[in-house]
Amino acid sequence: MENTPGDSPSPTQQLHLAITSYWRTQVIGTVARLGLADRLSGGARDSDSLAAELGVHPEALFRLMRAGLATGLFVAFAERTFALTPMGEGLCSNVPGSLRELAIIQSSPSHWLPWGHLPEAIRTGSSPIQAALGVDIWEHFAKNPEEAEHFARSMGDWSEMVASQVARHVDFSPFARVADIGGSHGDLLAQVLRAHPSCRGILFELPQVAESAKPVLESRGLARRVDVVAGNFFEPGIPAADAYLLKHILHDWADDACTNILRRLHEAAPSEARLFVVEMVIPDNRTPDITHLMDLNMLVVANGRERTYNEFQALLAATGWKVQRLIPTQSGTSILEAVKA
Repeated sequence: MENTPGDSPSPTQQLHLAITSYWRTQVIGTVARLGLADRLSGGARDSDSLAAELGVHPEALFRLMRAGLATGLFVAFAERTFALTPMGEGLCSNVPGSLRELAIIQSSPSHWLPWGHLPEAIRTGSSPIQAALGVDIWEHFAKNPEEAEHFARSMGDWSEMVASQVARHVDFSPFARVADIGGSHGDLLAQVLRAHPSCRGILFELPQVAESAKPVLESRGLARRVDVVAGNFFEPGIPAADAYLLKHILHDWADDACTNILRRLHEAAPSEARLFVVEMVIPDNRTPDITHLMDLNMLVVANGRERTYNEFQALLAATGWKVQRLIPTQSGTSILEAVKA
């Protein structure tokens, strides 16, 4: 028997919604790609005029936007006329905390196709990325620069949110030199330096990334406060610093690779240096949590994993770092502060 309006969904209906949730991912991703949220930011629009502007099939666009009603992106303002909901506003490109780029990348081949090989990942314990894409994810991005750009932007959006929380929760003023290891274009480091004018920064990245980071730092007015150092965190050559930032690095790798990274950092670090590991932390293995799904995502896409506090503590202790505190943040990530033992 079907539920009447106002009733809670039955378990079968809830399961059906869960099974077909990938439909919603693609609806949201397509709305994001077309920039529909930006075009609706000024008020309700009819789908036919939008189709003419975008050069897409008018009936197909209407059906997409009607499906957007079911995903919570739009409300029907009039016949074939739609307006944004507060949720849909999150796909606008110019709003704080925009998820437009995340919607695009999560519905793109690099993330979408590997999830279709999840049974293989569970059978083997390894990422099925090669079976899904024919190459690893970084080679895929090299061959698909537009997709790579969306990925970079989505990571930048997330980094901006996480970075503001790190700068807010940690006082870096006692540290003369703060090194961001694998810090891309320095989103996190920039936030830290703006909040702590007495600090100097070091951005340590692969040679090609380090080179592209220089004009970004220049545009932010930070070029004179940041030394850009090219290198590989699996090899000797990490610079000495009073504090190290390691944001969303360890979850990309299995335990043996993480051990290598942390040992290289320990070798480079002066006595009493601090290490700030910024990652999602799995609260436990029994309470439902988004980190459980993110952990599977890391297996599927990168052969990495999310970890519990105890697992992080064991990795750090084995490589000469002593965890001093765990700081949860509103961004969904946590900060593990450790000192060189």
